[in-house]
Amino acid sequence: MLSVRPKITQINFHLYARSVHPELVQRCATRTVERDSYQLCLNITTDGHLISFVHQGCVYSEVIAAASHELPVNCRLISHTVDGSRVNGPTMYEELIGYQSNVSMDIVDPKVFVTIQQQLDKRIETDGLVHRFRSNGRLGFGAVSYMHAQSFINHVRVRAFHTFPETCTVLKCDSVFRVGTA
Repeated sequence: MLSVRPKITQINFHLYARSVHPELVQRCATRTVERDSYQLCLNITTDGHLISFVHQGCVYSEVIAAASHELPVNCRLISHTVDGSRVNGPTMYEELIGYQSNVSMDIVDPKVFVTIQQQLDKRIETDGLVHRFRSNGRLGFGAVSYMHAQSFINHVRVRAFHTFPETCTVLKCDSVFRVGTA
């Protein structure tokens, strides 16, 4: 399994109205949340993440992965490079699942980056899902990915942070999956 993250310039965002098989990505950490009305599966991957939200047989899958990754094209609703800040949605699937996300890439001062990296690295798995990547050898620390889900009866909010130490870049993704039209 890769333990060093690809470059931020190689990362894309995708939203699918279907499941994306976990075998298509290299998973580093996984957590599932089940409620009466939906199931949420969080996966930190070598490139970023895979989130699957299932409600009454309908599925939304959010993927952050390297452009070189061979991902399906059918049922892909949104696909774009990760640069700057972008709001995706709101969108509805079969009038059963609502979705909206805000994806942003921030290049920060190296001192600020080290502070962010340390704060994410201190997170423990009970507070969310964390994966610490190995250093690429040029820096004394590797990338960190952190995901946290706030689960409610009819919606869930997922915040994901992925760091890219070589460029002092933090990729943030704030996504909301909602049951029904409300």
